[in-house]
Amino acid sequence: MGYRPDATVMAIEEEVLRRIKPDPKQKERVERAVRSLLDAVMEKARERGPDIKVMLVGSVAKDTYVGDPDIDMFMLFPPTVERKELERKGLQIGKEVLSDGEARYAEHPYIHGTWDGLEVDLVPCYAIEDASQLRSAVDRTPLHTRYVNSNLKDGQQDQVRLLKQFMKGVGTYGAEARTQGFSGYLVELLIIRFGGMREVLEAATSWKKGETLSLGDIGRQFKDPLIFYDPVDKDRNVASALSLNNLALFIHAAQEYLANPSSRFFFPRKREPLPLSRIKDIMEDRGTELLIVQLDRPDLIDDDLFPQVRRTLDGTVQLLERGDFNVYDRSFHVGRDIQLVIELEKAALPRSVRHDGPPAWIGNARSFLEKWKDNGLSEPFLDNGRWVVMARRGHATAVSLVMENLGQAALGSGLRRLEGLSAVSGEDALTEENREAISALLDKRKNWEV
Repeated sequence: MGYRPDATVMAIEEEVLRRIKPDPKQKERVERAVRSLLDAVMEKARERGPDIKVMLVGSVAKDTYVGDPDIDMFMLFPPTVERKELERKGLQIGKEVLSDGEARYAEHPYIHGTWDGLEVDLVPCYAIEDASQLRSAVDRTPLHTRYVNSNLKDGQQDQVRLLKQFMKGVGTYGAEARTQGFSGYLVELLIIRFGGMREVLEAATSWKKGETLSLGDIGRQFKDPLIFYDPVDKDRNVASALSLNNLALFIHAAQEYLANPSSRFFFPRKREPLPLSRIKDIMEDRGTELLIVQLDRPDLIDDDLFPQVRRTLDGTVQLLERGDFNVYDRSFHVGRDIQLVIELEKAALPRSVRHDGPPAWIGNARSFLEKWKDNGLSEPFLDNGRWVVMARRGHATAVSLVMENLGQAALGSGLRRLEGLSAVSGEDALTEENREAISALLDKRKNWEV
């Protein structure tokens, strides 16, 4: 039996929609900006070639945007145009149209700027009829816009808005590397697939890792946490950016909202860092210790930076575990600097470590004895027939291990120079300047619980 909302749920969602849906004044402002931008881009495109088409894409074209939207305008070039020529002309048109335009880079360069107070991306791509003609990843975007506009029913635009806001509130919206969540296009496909926001949430309560969804043909297999086959390209998973933790968080949030609906799922309170006194109390209660590793923030865009920070955090944890440090939890904070926060059972280990050697009757037993006589923290001794010695540990503290050996770990390419490297642990880590980074690890409340 399907989920039936009561009056309270409907009132919550109506109020949310009232807050997020663009009013007539805002819609007119956006439409006016789109018309004037479209005219300006078309005029410059005609100067470069009569075969260049201009198309509005994205959430504005589909009327699924929330708040002040970004305007995505694509310049569609004939497939016969060389890639370098497409990029050169596309950048020229963009810079001539947007006075504050700057080149940004995805699979190929595009121009970002503002128009009538709204953020704008002017993107060159190839005009294609279907995915078999793909020349670059962005070529799909016009196909996505056409598909959604052809399949999203009247009134479902508001359901897309509600689901987007729900995901924003619980922290799972956005396919960029910083978030690793649901893209806007994926949200639209979910509404087309299930009908409305509540139907998506009800379905999600029974999702598992590897859940597979489609709206038509399916192609090659994927091993991602969630698979939603792109209806315009059956060999692409629209949900490939979604992390396993964010899939799990969305499933949990759906279960919680349907059980105890609240507007705080859509509009959570602002999360403040924990007071330092509270942090100290938590750490005293747990009996564990924190290690904080700090690095200078390199000049990288977020989509390049965040995967490298995650890789560096993983590499640091692996280094610590190889050094016999027991890692309980880990997190990171990216601000003016990068801070890796790692919870350890202990940040300092005994100076000695037991080192097991061969049985006494093995041929190389003598070489073991010769190596360790006068070199260990004990004389070699027998235990159940094997030679054993108490050896000196390479690094007895997590700080010394990181400071001396982090360069040997698997790190993100932009962080391998270890610029600004510093590390503190224990009481030395519990400072006011580290409060925000530590809170990212210790404050496990969900957004709607804050």
